Amino acid sequence: MSYKKVVVPLDGSKLAEIVIPHVEEIASGCHIEEIELVTVTESLRVYTSQSEGVEQYKPHYGSADRLSGRIYRADSVSLLQVPLDVGKMAKSGRDYLLRIAKRLESKGLNPRINVLVGNVAEEIVHFAEEEKVDLIIMASHGRSGISHWAIGSVAEKVFRATDIPLLLVKPKSNFKETKPGRKGKPG
Repeated sequence: MSYKKVVVPLDGSKLAEIVIPHVEEIASGCHIEEIELVTVTESLRVYTSQSEGVEQYKPHYGSADRLSGRIYRADSVSLLQVPLDVGKMAKSGRDYLLRIAKRLESKGLNPRINVLVGNVAEEIVHFAEEEKVDLIIMASHGRSGISHWAIGSVAEKVFRATDIPLLLVKPKSNFKETKPGRKGKPG
């Protein structure tokens, strides 16, 4: 099997970045021609609460602890802020991918960056299939039991939704995650 084009989903976390050394190694050994770096900005839903007559937005997909608490009234001009917030998240994602791309370019690789908006797992699968990639390389928490059940796994959803080969990289047992966008190093 020849891997000419790979997609590497990244979410801004140190965990996601553990795949980068593997991407570098595979790219040099397999002569990968195209590396597609992808980040997904979750789409926002706007809905009306009938009891309070206010509108709120929440990520379209994700665990309860990541839901937004912003409230927009139906007659409020601040409702116009929703697309601006998505735009800011997309720009932040683009800036993040540019930093990763520069790292790969320093190794002689030629990555492209892609910022998608929507359901994370669905957008990764859709992008990979549309671009006809040969391999998806992504990190996984490696959770099991109740933790996996409660949180779910983007990697598992991607695995179940596509026939494209998927290389999952699990962090070492002493890995310490930091919040996306914050300074910190794995332990």
